[in-house]
Amino acid sequence: MNDRSYTGGPPAGEWHLEDFRVGQRWTTVEREVTAADVADFARLSGDTHPLHVDEEYAASTRFGVPIAHGPLGVAVTMGLLHELHLVDTTIVALLGTTWRYLAPIRPGDRVHAELLITGVRRTREGSTGVVDRDLRLVGSDGTVVQEGQLPCLVRARGAGPDPAERAFGTTAWGELLARSLADDRAFASATATWDGAIGLHCGEQGVQLRIYRGTVLEVARRTPSGPTFALHASPRAWTELALGPTNDLIQRSGRGEFTMSGNAYEYLRLTKAVHLLVDAARALAGKDAA
Repeated sequence: MNDRSYTGGPPAGEWHLEDFRVGQRWTTVEREVTAADVADFARLSGDTHPLHVDEEYAASTRFGVPIAHGPLGVAVTMGLLHELHLVDTTIVALLGTTWRYLAPIRPGDRVHAELLITGVRRTREGSTGVVDRDLRLVGSDGTVVQEGQLPCLVRARGAGPDPAERAFGTTAWGELLARSLADDRAFASATATWDGAIGLHCGEQGVQLRIYRGTVLEVARRTPSGPTFALHASPRAWTELALGPTNDLIQRSGRGEFTMSGNAYEYLRLTKAVHLLVDAARALAGKDAA
């Protein structure tokens, strides 16, 4: 596990909601995907397309050889996840699968999975919670062949309260952020003549900070006039920005990991304030070490 803020851990198989923190990472063991695996998956699924089972046909394609079914990669990832033995006795359900196929898997390829926790939130009734798991299936040469999200429902030990320092895009996180910015003289100076709202979106979560002359007046899911501009990114992008070694928002924006909607002129005018806001978010994320 590669997590700069979490040490120790519960017994294998007994991880509850409270044991997970956004930013935790695990790398699984490696596994070879064999021709027998592909044949077995074709038989079980009924997908006997020649691309997967006919060497002569596959030789005429861009791949040159038979390749594994895309969903076989998902199945392999699930098996590798199980080998981590985190939630054997505490998992309640798999909540969904969002997946992308990026490169072919050929028989004989060796792959491993890389797990990043990007969200931890308690359900309304309190005894369970959702752990958002961002997965990458990686070949032995470092190529990411498949990636996606596999959120799961796990049991909780208690009823909370839960830390919000890494709950990006939520109102609770926005309130902590506003509290931090209240003592930031540089942020107050950068927004001293400004009147507007900044939206911060992490996946499906979104919050707005209503700012007037250097002060955050309101934190809400919606403000009366809407955001002047908003930043949008995936949970993975927010997690890596907040917990990475540097504030590399510009580089991530250049790669399309962060996008902007709304008034582009105001966004550019407040570039310094936005970076100070990200600095505050990074400082908050670093405090969530208990």
